[in-house]
Amino acid sequence: MPASPRLSIDRRGFHRLAASATLAALALASPFARAAFPDKPLRIIVPFAPGGPTDLMARSISKSMAASLGQPVIVDNKPGGGGVIGMSEVARGPADGYTMVFPSILAVTNPALMANYPFDTLRDFAPLTVVGFIPHAVVVRPDFPAKTLQELVAMGKAKPESLSYGSSGNGTSAHLGAALFVQRAGIRAVHVPYRGAGPAVQDLLGGQIQFMFLDMSSALGQIKAGKLRALAVAPKARFEGLPEVPTVAEQGYPGFDVHGWYGLLLRAGTPAPVMQRLYAEVKRALETQEVREIFRAQGIEPGGMPPAEFTALMRDDLALWKRTVEQLNIPMQ
Repeated sequence: MPASPRLSIDRRGFHRLAASATLAALALASPFARAAFPDKPLRIIVPFAPGGPTDLMARSISKSMAASLGQPVIVDNKPGGGGVIGMSEVARGPADGYTMVFPSILAVTNPALMANYPFDTLRDFAPLTVVGFIPHAVVVRPDFPAKTLQELVAMGKAKPESLSYGSSGNGTSAHLGAALFVQRAGIRAVHVPYRGAGPAVQDLLGGQIQFMFLDMSSALGQIKAGKLRALAVAPKARFEGLPEVPTVAEQGYPGFDVHGWYGLLLRAGTPAPVMQRLYAEVKRALETQEVREIFRAQGIEPGGMPPAEFTALMRDDLALWKRTVEQLNIPMQ
């Protein structure tokens, strides 16, 4: 017997009520619906030892972030493996936004150099933003005969392999940037890797090596004190702290653009609203006068690009360094 119109209406009403109850239950089950993000302390993993530029930047922004988020933001140093140890913790952790990692550009140079790199950087992580750019300067000792980049190249062409350059280690942006310049300049020069920038600078001043691509956080104070002389800066634009020093591109190498950066990554799959909240808070911290003054005193240019732009930057840099490693036959580690 056909159902009455009254019974049909009641059934439709019942189904609507049941659907509404199911959606409500799902909303209550969501950890992001139970409490506004964040409802507990956050952590920034710095995958390097305390005291370096990454540590300084992380601690500078964490204070501002904690104040606006209403939760502590703890900086946790986990050095080792060129950033791999600290990055592993985020790659294995939950995609909830409570743990971030703060690697350097090694996050995209390591995959180009390491045969068994444990991540796919763009697949396993969600780029949040660049916190700081650290330009590199091409530096020589004050009494070095070459006064310009062109004169340095002329010396290299006059006596092949008479020049050597130092770096803070194999695979660093200083090493790869200098190697790329040597290739573009058409000269042969010997790379001498060191365990950190300090020993390399000492040998530069002592005449054991002739030039370096040195990060501005290490170079700026020594350049201003007259202990080093800058022939060029490596990014596409001049550095605000040394406006009189021309870029490599301006001195005959158009398109040359080598930069170091430090940025925040989260686990891939972190919810978009959480990403948006964290990006807004980091950007707000980077716009404070206190943070900007701390950064610029160390030769760091504040970042703040949106996640999509940072993702594109990482993709471009990864392609650049893979291509450079292949073209220069730099051995995989």
